[in-house]
This record gives sequence, structure tokens and C-alpha cells, in this order.
Amino acid sequence: MVKTAKKVNMFRLALRRGIKYRMELTDDDRLCGSGGGYFAWLAPVFDSMDQGGTWHRLRLAGVFENCKYEVLAAAADADLREEMEDGGLTFPQKAEILKQYSWIRRVNTDDMLLHELTGRYLWVMVSVSGAAADSRFCLEGFQAEFPWQSFSEYLPEIYQEEGRNSFFERYMAALQSMYEDLEKEVDHIPEYLDYELTSEENLHAFSEWTGGWARDREFTSGQLREVIRNLQRIQSGRGTKSVMRDMVYLVTGREARIIEYFKWHDWMKKSKGLLEEYERLFGKREDTFTVLIDMADPGMEISEEKLRRFLEDFTPLGMCCNVVFLDWNSHMDTHCYLDQNSCLSVPEFGDAGGVVLSENYILG
Repeated sequence: MVKTAKKVNMFRLALRRGIKYRMELTDDDRLCGSGGGYFAWLAPVFDSMDQGGTWHRLRLAGVFENCKYEVLAAAADADLREEMEDGGLTFPQKAEILKQYSWIRRVNTDDMLLHELTGRYLWVMVSVSGAAADSRFCLEGFQAEFPWQSFSEYLPEIYQEEGRNSFFERYMAALQSMYEDLEKEVDHIPEYLDYELTSEENLHAFSEWTGGWARDREFTSGQLREVIRNLQRIQSGRGTKSVMRDMVYLVTGREARIIEYFKWHDWMKKSKGLLEEYERLFGKREDTFTVLIDMADPGMEISEEKLRRFLEDFTPLGMCCNVVFLDWNSHMDTHCYLDQNSCLSVPEFGDAGGVVLSENYILG
């Protein structure tokens, strides 16, 4: 395994501290631009604290569409902050100053080796040229690694004689970059498998863990993470009232009340009139249960048909689910419940002054 390189990350705060030309800083700390013309950004200098130090690799992060971008990286033992921060110099003039030291320039490349650079201070300039009205870009920053490292250090000494810029070193550097990228992915496997940290793209692959019932559902990433977090309890409790209530809350953001047949039937059959009313509301069959959802409570929008299909996965075999949405438009003799979707109003006294009752009587 190759020795771990030191890394310098130039994101977010660095984008704010750098010097920019025509680029706009967004609220999420990215430098963006669109249209034709010239754009540029000079990153804050990084001090490696190593006089004559070497540099290994630079990786740029961003999206560039229909435009050309150039990355100029330079290293020097001299502190050039006074020249680079001089507002009287243009970006091309500053680039010429950097080119007086060890430097490397790449066009439309987001991954580059810095083996040719030598110096304590690292300067990076990114310039973008748009030639069309639909040109646009969004720069997130970059990561630089130092000092220079090579696989040749692990080979016999004869392979190290030609120095850093030899053909063999460049050939080995390509293989080394592939190895380091793969090693980085391996190091992040625990993060990929962590449903709390993984990306949305990977998260939807985890829906297969549910046995498939969550795969075709229109879950948000937050809902899917909640399902996976409680998957053991959901799977073991499918068909129970508690799990069905939790799933209704997950997809609607509202509490559900579940009315089972035997809960009311034995009590209401003592009164024939009440029994008929309850059978009209909750059904006559013993295999039917009713889910009441209060739509007056704040929550997420969901169609009745979509919710019915969703609850089919949690309905016990041989049972029928009756879903009732409660709202303030319910009428008496229907699903109208005090303090749920109805209330008793307080009488209000109106002003009847001046109302004529007959020819001889006037109120007020």
C-alpha cells in the first residue's frame, strides 16, 4: 500500500477567500457563471511548510458545459502573495508571473499530476472561456495532494534512476492514479452501506432489502431512510395495527385511527338501530377494518387511491381495508366526530336593531 499523502481541500471557505473575476458565489458556496466571455478564479495560496517540497496530484470538482476551462498550477519557494493580491494586475498578468516558477497547465482536465512542481507555496488558477450563450459552469473547488509519491519506490532501484519526469514514471503514475481511486472507493464502502450517509442514488438500491414492496413506491429519501431504519420492526409486525399506523404517518404525516369489527360489533348489537348505523359506516363483514385519517391535520398530500394501494402491503391476508378521509365537510349520520372533524359552535348574538316586524313594531 502506498503511503498516505497529505491533502489540502479548497472548497467552500476557499471559494470565498479566493480572488474571482466575473464568477458569482452561490448560497451553497459554489462559483458559477454562464454565457460567453472570460471568467477566472485564483485560489488562496497554500503553504506546505516544506521549502523545495514536491507535489503529487490535483483533482478539480465542478460542472462545465459548452465551455473551455484551464487549470494553471504553480509552485514556488518565494511568497508571491503581494503580486497575486495586487488589484492592478489582470489574471493573464498574474499567470505570467506564476509561469516564472515551476508550473503546469491543463485544458479541460479535472485530474492532473503535479510531479513537475517544486516549491513551498502552491498557487492554482482556474479560468473558463465560454463561446456560446448556453455556456455555463459551476466550480466547487479542488483537492491537492503532496508530497510526490510513486510506485517506483517499491521497485528495484534501477527503476528510480531516471527521475520524476521520465516516461516510466509517467506510465506508473497513470496506474497509480487508478489504484488510488479504487482504494478510495474501498475505503468509503462502509459509508456506501450506511443508509444514513449514503447518497440518494445508492439509497434506492437498498429498497431491495424490504423484499421489494418499497421498490416501486414514490418514497422521498427521508421516508426511505426511515423505512430502512425500522425495517426489522416493520417486517416482523406487518399486519398489526401499530405498524399500519406508523406507515400511514410515514406517507401522510397524519395520525390514523384503526377501527376493527369486533371492537364495536359485540357492543352495538344490543341495539338494533345503532348496529345498523355502525354497519353502514364500518361494514357488515367481520373481515373488514376501517382506517380513519384526519385530513384537517397538516401533512403531506396523497391521493386516496395511492394510499389504498400502499396499505394493501400491510393488510393481513383475507382482510379488507376501508380507508376514510375525515374533513370538515362531513355531514351528520356520516363519519362526523366531535373534536375530530366537527365541533359545537358558540351561539353569537346579532344586531337586530331597525328590523321591522310589522307596521306598528320595530326592533331596537
